[in-house]
Amino acid sequence: MRLATVVVAACVLVSPEATLNAQQPGSRPAAAQPQPASRRTSYTLGISKGAGALTCTFCNDEGKDGIAGMVGIETPFRRAIKLGFEADWWLHSGGGSSRSVFAAMPVFHLYLSPASRAFFKAGLGIGRFTASSDEEELRATALSGVVGVGYEFRLANRSALVPYLSWVRGTGGDMRLNGALVTPYGGLSLLQYGVALSKR
Repeated sequence: MRLATVVVAACVLVSPEATLNAQQPGSRPAAAQPQPASRRTSYTLGISKGAGALTCTFCNDEGKDGIAGMVGIETPFRRAIKLGFEADWWLHSGGGSSRSVFAAMPVFHLYLSPASRAFFKAGLGIGRFTASSDEEELRATALSGVVGVGYEFRLANRSALVPYLSWVRGTGGDMRLNGALVTPYGGLSLLQYGVALSKR
């Protein structure tokens, strides 16, 4: 009986769970331990070159170069998947007019593996193309999706430098000139490539 008691006590003392749960002097409870960096919410700001365009059945879909960028927030969802929200924008001016694209949408970041730094991005939301001058304003608002790729070069202080490429495409939305409907089949496109800074 004494031998059985000694064996059971020894097994309990050397079990991994007991070792992990044992509190050392001055240590914090497990609930108070900081979360791993991979489980933290991250915030991203990107600046890029871009080409935006108005699209429709009778448009030439010619993209104009301009400055573009994105802002986003991402949080872990499942293994190798992050769920977030992203806003993409583009600006171009010249010839007495200005053009812009703005799109906002929920996005998924899909990584090749939980330890991978490369990811594929996809999302669906709303986008708007605007062209304005002193005399008139043309707008097209449409259901828009985004696809893209990126790679995280991890830096100190839980930061990452992220080169990225993304494409926003919208279709089947109202196009209006000074408020009057032109066509219900308007859309937009935005191709951008640049570098973002992500902070956890």
